[in-house]
Amino acid sequence: MDCKNCHTSLRSDFSFCPTCGGKVIRKRLTLKNVWEDLSVQVFNLDNTLLKTFRHLFTKPESVINGYILGTRKKYMNPISYFAIAITLVGVLFYVLRKVYHVDLLRGTISNNSETPNLDFVFDYQGLITYLIVPAYALMTWFLFFDKKKLNYTEHVVANAYITGQVSFVQVIISLPLFGLTDIRYDLFTWSFLLLTISYQFYVFKKIYKIGFWSTFLRGFIYLFLFVLLMMVIGTLIIVVSLTTGRLSLEDFRP
Repeated sequence: MDCKNCHTSLRSDFSFCPTCGGKVIRKRLTLKNVWEDLSVQVFNLDNTLLKTFRHLFTKPESVINGYILGTRKKYMNPISYFAIAITLVGVLFYVLRKVYHVDLLRGTISNNSETPNLDFVFDYQGLITYLIVPAYALMTWFLFFDKKKLNYTEHVVANAYITGQVSFVQVIISLPLFGLTDIRYDLFTWSFLLLTISYQFYVFKKIYKIGFWSTFLRGFIYLFLFVLLMMVIGTLIIVVSLTTGRLSLEDFRP
């Protein structure tokens, strides 16, 4: 018989193709075997997605160092993990805006009656997050440059896992929180930001095996750099919005 994926000739006792790794399917499609496959891939607590999520809390250094050192089957790769999480955050923002009717700009400068409404920025949150992870990686690479353990690309991998993880947590917390309470989004955002950075440097503490105060100092500097980065991004958003016609100078006049 031949592999249905790459057409390599297979021995009759093969369960997986040695060339492409595809599973050898011998049974006809039935509701029973579809359900069995679905239960293994989605609902099994040992599948790679849930295992990655769980271990990024309990032993994040194993997940990240494992991928960097070549372990590619045990955990979900950072690109897939990150992409799934960011997609769910996009769904979250849709629910917050269209279903829960949460004012995402309440308490911010853009919510002032004399400033333009930038609510449309949330339509592009996924793209912005994809573009911003390399900046996170640059900052953490700079802050841990003296340790000479991870290069810049490996910091991108680490930050992709970290951003994916906190994005999953954001979805899990936000859906019931904003559905059941009237908490202000800006207060939640700043609180969650501190938790995010704390988790981020907990992960790097595990990876680099450094002490609490060394981690705390680097995290404090990172927070300062993060605020500067957000100011730069905010400025770029306004410039791009003016250039594309989403905003005009008239919007900034009192």
